[in-house]
Amino acid sequence: MNKHILMALDHLANPDKYTKVQLKDNAFYVACYAAYYSAFDPHSSDAAVFTAAVAAYAADWVDIYFERSGENKQDYIKELVK
Repeated sequence: MNKHILMALDHLANPDKYTKVQLKDNAFYVACYAAYYSAFDPHSSDAAVFTAAVAAYAADWVDIYFERSGENKQDYIKELVK
């Protein structure tokens, strides 16, 4: 289970749970995973812009992660409600 994707899902369900610093740190990792499953390079000169975009569109990127990785989103949701 990917802890960064789990945090992104948790943030979407509980938007006031994490600090801006925690979200910013996590956004880079989500950007890396999104990039891995897409054509984007998070280490390019546009890395900051890309990371901000991932944070802004977290729900979309999380869905892309699950779609392309083949992992089960429901397993992550079950983990969050434990």
